[in-house]
Formats: sequence, C-alpha cells, structure tokens
Amino acid sequence: MSVLDAQLSFLLACDGLKAVQRTTFLHDGSRAENSAEHSWHLALMALTLGEYAPAGTDINRVVKLVLVHDLVEIGAGDLPFDRPPTEHAAQQQKEQAAADALFSLLPAQQAAEFHALWHEFEEQVTPEARFARALDALHPMLLTWGRGGVGCMERAPELTRERILTLKGPRLQEFPALWQAAQTLLDEAVESGLLNGS
Repeated sequence: MSVLDAQLSFLLACDGLKAVQRTTFLHDGSRAENSAEHSWHLALMALTLGEYAPAGTDINRVVKLVLVHDLVEIGAGDLPFDRPPTEHAAQQQKEQAAADALFSLLPAQQAAEFHALWHEFEEQVTPEARFARALDALHPMLLTWGRGGVGCMERAPELTRERILTLKGPRLQEFPALWQAAQTLLDEAVESGLLNGS
C-alpha cells in the first residue's frame, strides 16, 4: 500500500468519529452532539481563546491536540466526565487499544506523530496539553449553560453547580479567565433556573 493509500484509509476510518454520540447536547438542545463536532468546536475554541493561554503556548499545537485526542472514541466510545474513577480507568485501557489500532493505519512516521500527540494530551505535562484539557472541560459547560442554553436538568439532575465545579475545577483553575468564565456561566444558569446550586 502506498503512503497516500494508507493516509486515505486513515481519513476514511476517522469519518467514524461522526457516529460517536456524546451526552452533551447542542447549544439549542435539539440533539446530542457527536465527537467530530466536539473536536471541531474545541479547535475553534483554541484559535479564539488562545490569548488566555500562558505566554509562549503554541496554539497551533493545541489545535492539533484537540483534533487528535478524541479520535480514539471511534473504537472506545465516549465516557461522560462524571463517571466514577473505575470506569475512567477501564476507558483509558480501551482508548489505548483504539489508538494503537487507528494510528497503525498511518505510515510509520505519521503514526508515531499521532501517538505522540494523543499521549501528550493524556499525560498533561505540557502547557499546550493543559490548555487543551481546560478547553475540553469548558466546552460542554458552554454548550449546556452558556447564554441561551437550555440546561440539562431533565437528562442529568445530579449535575449541580458545586458538583460541576468540583469535577471541572482541576482542569480550569490554572487559567484564571476561563475559570472565572465557567463560574459566572454556572452562576447565571442557577439564577435562571437551569441548574441546581448545590
């Protein structure tokens, strides 16, 4: 198989990301988003909100990280952020197997590059990976409770302001503007009756 054939096979396999349904709904509440839509929106968030990353952060690398990190959901599916740690540990193993299978479709050098990006996001060592993770934490909050959002009290009544901030805080607190925006967003949702406060 030629290099181009391998790359095209990989791209066709990645079309499967459009079929992975997430628990987060579109901002208008009309339907659940899929993981491809999520990845696109994260890339746009990185380009739009890059000024809130630490000085020297490579935003182009952040875009690469957010575009690659959820590709493994083609094989592993999506796991909501509020699941218990045991489920997240099992999901991590599924995602590793999915990464190995999917990235092996690429020529060796590109396979290594995609693996490296995926691992960088997962390991959270670089500023780019931590900023990418913060955007990933903010995104469902923005869709669900951002101005004009419809909330999710019927679908997920267990999600309260305090629970969300406890779960999302570790990813967002490193970035003060994003952390403040998240808190304000949830405060407004509580005031409008779209979210329970505690």
